[in-house]
Amino acid sequence: MNIFLRIGVFCFFYGAIIACNNNQPADSAAKKTVADTVQFYPVAGFISDEMKYVDLRNFTIRKKQSNSADTSSREISKDEFLAAAAVILQEAQWFMANKQLFTESIFQDLGTESYTINYSSTNAPIKSINLLLNQQTNLPKRLFIRSIHQSGDTAITQQYSWVANKQFVISSSKRTKNGFTENSTTQISWNNQAQ
Repeated sequence: MNIFLRIGVFCFFYGAIIACNNNQPADSAAKKTVADTVQFYPVAGFISDEMKYVDLRNFTIRKKQSNSADTSSREISKDEFLAAAAVILQEAQWFMANKQLFTESIFQDLGTESYTINYSSTNAPIKSINLLLNQQTNLPKRLFIRSIHQSGDTAITQQYSWVANKQFVISSSKRTKNGFTENSTTQISWNNQAQ
């Protein structure tokens, strides 16, 4: 009987050790699962899809540039369009790679029948991203990205606006410590009629 008691105690402690060892990886796996399942709207995918959409069609693409001195407008090629749009795509890709720096909030706007998703950060160059989604389809209608960079004594604020199937705008404001400000805007639009 003494041997059965020893075997029972051994089995009890062996089972307890196995159970304790199994709990740690499960907890770690659960924590990783929670961290890995945090999903933000794929804004880089939206920009990429829009670029492909324009690239595959024969839209007339126009570029309008303005600064404090003058304004100009001209027709541009698909390659020029893709190069300009790549600037916004790069910002969106950076955001997706660093989404842990951002907090998300969502609210419904009954007046525009849309949802607004806001991503904000205080410790990243991109300060905010606002995405307007159609309430019925959950497809993007508008995207706004605002970033601030410091270059020497100049603060550079970049604002990117994308209207689905229509246009995007890149606005830049440079402000020096002595108060000098320089603003510029580039608007690129494509019509919805194939040529």
